[in-house]
Amino acid sequence: MELKDFAALIAAGAQGQLGDRYEISDTVTMKNNTTEYTGIMFQKKTENVAPTIYIEDLYERYKIQEVTIQDAIKEVICRYENSIKGMQRINGLSVDYASCQHRIIYRLVSKERNLFLLKDMPYIPFLDMAITFHLVVSIDDSCMQSLKITRELQQRWGVSVEQLLKLAKRNTPELLPARVCELSQLMKCYINTREFKLEQEEDLTNEEKIDMIVVSNELGINGAAVVLYDGVIEQIANEYDSDLYLLPSSIHEMIVVPAGEEDLHETFSSMVNNINQRYVDEDEVLSDRVYIYRQEEKKFE
Repeated sequence: MELKDFAALIAAGAQGQLGDRYEISDTVTMKNNTTEYTGIMFQKKTENVAPTIYIEDLYERYKIQEVTIQDAIKEVICRYENSIKGMQRINGLSVDYASCQHRIIYRLVSKERNLFLLKDMPYIPFLDMAITFHLVVSIDDSCMQSLKITRELQQRWGVSVEQLLKLAKRNTPELLPARVCELSQLMKCYINTREFKLEQEEDLTNEEKIDMIVVSNELGINGAAVVLYDGVIEQIANEYDSDLYLLPSSIHEMIVVPAGEEDLHETFSSMVNNINQRYVDEDEVLSDRVYIYRQEEKKFE
């Protein structure tokens, strides 16, 4: 059974259990990097917001006979019911500009991989990436709910993309403070595997040879945007008195490496490409490029 057929069965089963107060259907949603996700959309007739519950994991479990169709229907309904609390926050969310100004933040995404999504979103090009804008619904120590700021919402507010950037530059570091720490052990996990292993003399995670620093936010979600925070990358460059390589390991973080005297750009480019292909989910890939921060010019390239 293909995923689309599985989804249709789950939607029909959930409709049968919840009755005519709902309109339940299978749907395909496009996420970051134009990645498609199949889910079940629950539209309660008395509400405006229709949450979607994604089912790829249930489909994989069904294929190996770990769950039945009935099990999957029950699980989807359970997930929907658990999502109601979060949806209530969105239902009660005011989207007038005065109420939203302090909750506008930015993210970094791949420009090339999101050309279709970016048609409907205000954004600012940054290198080969795009700075996009989002509205925080709720945030705590472990998760964040947010909404994309679309061109329609931007026009309703009557603001320019430059105004959005100004607000996001202020809000994002306050709501998602930067976290900067060494990451040599994590890089060893990426590199020293059977699929991708450097020879001992090329092992760049050896602390005696080179430092690697992870730059993200305290939540660890969409933390690559921390490189845009005022002073963060500049301070690292000043501490090492060096230009910096920036390795986009995912949308959630950047790995920063002092450039030193040796040109390691080609080596790092190969590393990033291998990591993206083998270890990073498609919707979390940021870029295959390695960037450079020039200390004297205080600019990225």
